[in-house]
Amino acid sequence: MSNPSKDKIIKIIAIVFALFYFYSAGFGIISTESNRGLFLLFVNSLCLLLYPANKKKADSKVLAIIDLLVLILGSASIIYWINQYSKYCQFRSGMPNQWDLLFGVILVIVSLEVTRRVTGNVLMVLGFVFVVQLYLGPYLPGIFAHKGFTISRIIEFNFSTMEGIFGTIASVFATYVMPFLIFGAFLNKTGGGEFFIDLARALAGRISGGPALIAVGGSCLFGSISGSPVANVVATGSFTIPMMKRVGFKPEFAAAVEAAASTGGQFMPPVMGAGAFILATVTETPYSKIVIMAIVPALLYYISLISMVYFNARKNGLQGLKKEELPKASEVFRKGWYFSFAVVIAIVLIMSGYSPALTAFWTTIFLIVCALVRKENRFTMNDFIEALNEAARSSLVVGATAGTLGLVMGGITLSGLGVKFSAMILALSHGNLILNIILISLVATIIGMGLPTTASYIVLSILAAPSLIHLGVAPVQAHLACFWLSMASNITPPVCVAAFAGASLADAEPMKTGFAAFRLGMYLYIMPFVFVYLPQLLLIGAIGDILEILIAHLIATFTFSAAMQGWLFRKLNVIERLVFAAITAMLFVPSIMVDLIAVGILIVIAASLYRKTHTSITV
Repeated sequence: MSNPSKDKIIKIIAIVFALFYFYSAGFGIISTESNRGLFLLFVNSLCLLLYPANKKKADSKVLAIIDLLVLILGSASIIYWINQYSKYCQFRSGMPNQWDLLFGVILVIVSLEVTRRVTGNVLMVLGFVFVVQLYLGPYLPGIFAHKGFTISRIIEFNFSTMEGIFGTIASVFATYVMPFLIFGAFLNKTGGGEFFIDLARALAGRISGGPALIAVGGSCLFGSISGSPVANVVATGSFTIPMMKRVGFKPEFAAAVEAAASTGGQFMPPVMGAGAFILATVTETPYSKIVIMAIVPALLYYISLISMVYFNARKNGLQGLKKEELPKASEVFRKGWYFSFAVVIAIVLIMSGYSPALTAFWTTIFLIVCALVRKENRFTMNDFIEALNEAARSSLVVGATAGTLGLVMGGITLSGLGVKFSAMILALSHGNLILNIILISLVATIIGMGLPTTASYIVLSILAAPSLIHLGVAPVQAHLACFWLSMASNITPPVCVAAFAGASLADAEPMKTGFAAFRLGMYLYIMPFVFVYLPQLLLIGAIGDILEILIAHLIATFTFSAAMQGWLFRKLNVIERLVFAAITAMLFVPSIMVDLIAVGILIVIAASLYRKTHTSITV
């Protein structure tokens, strides 16, 4: 049952939370410890109030009292840390007092509990294991063994310093992710989500398989802001999946399209996912440079996906929507032109060297001003408050993992496990770079089965990226490879959360949806190899080399899609599909001669197919 007083308290906390970080984004943080500490304080408080300890006994008065006690103790621990951090650094670094240890134990437990309530048991257990292994080091087998640490040292490292709970993860979430979540909430509240979907409908609705292309376009535009695959599937899929089914797409394929398109939002500029901010921080690379490097690979992923959807629609004789069912592009743009300008402004500010936080602040201000002056559905103070409330609540799924991810990072750092794990990957791959990437892909898929994408990337960045760097791969390229692979679990069976979310909306069989999404998003697995071997697609190198590789890969997206979907002007037989796969492989070779031969073969085969079908390419 709903409690009006409790709901009001939650709403006030959420609004203050979002307002504080909106102010910090525009005017700077008060202090490092307050920035990290208050983020965890707000997140933990809201999670403990919104997520019951036991869903089956949510109305239990005993559990309500326990929740209140946990909330008070957890909050007291964070407030103590904020107040005492500078004194700890000055007077007792390496010599924690009893209060440090007491509050440290409390916050470790509370962090694990918050993660359990919001994301389930997997990440909570992982965090617990990484803490316990620090103590049990001498008794662990093989590469996991180490000298071990005292309980006092474990608690101090994870609580008193900025290495564990209050480490890089909390900093990135508070400084970079939260401002863009606020921007996303205001974009959604002012009608931005509807604008992008309507724009995609107007531009692609009449093309063969148009609803699926709408799903790809809408999810790309929406996902570049939201940066959450599952949230993207739910937000856009509730509209696009029924449209796809209505024109004849199978439920599993419709759900798979939405899942693959939504997953791409994680690496689509200008915002990308939360992991991108961590990537920039870990590699000490300006976020603007990360955005530039990500543009071409992200576009190639979506071009591949669009090609597959279109080829599938033509193969199955599916049509687009009727003209009267679609809005006019001019009318859509007239009503919401400033939404697309907000994205442009975000890109311009990032490219101009503005920090991500300040970029999010000014683009949000731009949205608010435009929403205030428009005549239709004028933005009100209530809308402003609701947007802040939504922003705070949307941060909880990511924010709830911050403390536990800090414990994971602390456990890996203190025990030196990252170096050992990388050494194991190097040993298994025998120093072979291709085999190394394949092993990381397998590890990424396994890790991603139980972790959110951001958490998956963080673990990979510590355990796997060093092995690539050891083999001579530039740090940014190594981390980009791990970043992309961390998304793979969203569309890779047996556990593919984004695909399963789409399946629930489409009333489709989950595992069939997962395999369909895997095939559609196959380019996601190809790109990490490209990052390592062809940095030109990251816009690194001479302009001539970049253009050559870019054109070859652009053609390869179409040949790859033809091979995967079995259509080009007509249905392709097995031999023809294998030929297109071979052409794709040739186009991946960085050689003008090989590329020209591949293009020559493609022209001959495409012309033959076109002539035999006696049809023209129509949409």
